[in-house]
Amino acid sequence: MIRIRLGVRGLGDVRFAVSPVGSAKDLLRLLGFSPGTLTPPWRARATDALIRHRLGLLAVVAGGGPLGYAPDFLRPEPPAFLTDIETALHQIATTPRERIRYELAGAVNGHSWDPASGRPAPRKLLQALDQGEDHFARRLADEMGRFWHAALKPSWPAIRARLEADVTTRATQIAQIAQYGLAETLNRLAPNLEWRDGELLVHLRPDSIHRLTLDAEAVILTPSVFVDTALFCAGEPPGTPAPRTPLIVYPATQADGLPPAQDHPLIGAMRRRLLAELSQPLSTTEIAQRLYLSPATVSYHLQILHRAGLVTRARRSRHVLYQRLGG
Repeated sequence: MIRIRLGVRGLGDVRFAVSPVGSAKDLLRLLGFSPGTLTPPWRARATDALIRHRLGLLAVVAGGGPLGYAPDFLRPEPPAFLTDIETALHQIATTPRERIRYELAGAVNGHSWDPASGRPAPRKLLQALDQGEDHFARRLADEMGRFWHAALKPSWPAIRARLEADVTTRATQIAQIAQYGLAETLNRLAPNLEWRDGELLVHLRPDSIHRLTLDAEAVILTPSVFVDTALFCAGEPPGTPAPRTPLIVYPATQADGLPPAQDHPLIGAMRRRLLAELSQPLSTTEIAQRLYLSPATVSYHLQILHRAGLVTRARRSRHVLYQRLGG
């Protein structure tokens, strides 16, 4: 669990940001960590970009699969609500050497707070590091830029519109604390994010041994179409080289007038099957029986579809019924 303790000043400095390079990092992480979650078109587009442009170092460092950890300097702290791609790439290229050493120590030897998580470092990573941290950062910035232009730029206007629409909604909710309540507003961001007794908690997988408690003066919240739970990025204990503001990535909701469900990068075959069944209101049990799945599995996917704005949910008597948006 990640525990972020925010005082009154910290609450006042919670801000949102939209990051094009952050979206690229999320796509790369998903491709390396859980490729089956991506729809085939997105998986093919991302894989083709890596192969065609020979972005092997980026695939190793940003994927998070073989390493188990993707360094956070590949998602630089957004200086504004919307940071253009060139500014973000410059931030990566000029990352302080001590920051690179700190984060790559985690990638090579196991993270500083979890040494047992280390795996043998890929040869490509070690060879790139032999040329020094400055060269390493510049090369990664160049590869990230080529990946973004090849894989994400064609869809960025639609993705950006969805992210900005999400932030508009969330910011309005937080501004109306008297109506919604701060806890309820923050709890709506992701199923594993919780506000409790002055602390923002990021619940991790049950098998994770990652534990961290931070006292923070601010938090950056950034939506992504490539995640379905909250992710914690940067934000380290005192004494960390070039410390950063804690940043939390959360799943963006679907917005009206944007690309339809089949174009959403996180739908996948299972969720398309669920959407096909939901032309009429059905309960979790009814869907599970139709598709020969466990109710728990169906419930998990329905929650994601509901947060994405792709299905509606209504209670009738003792049952909660789901239906595809638009019938």
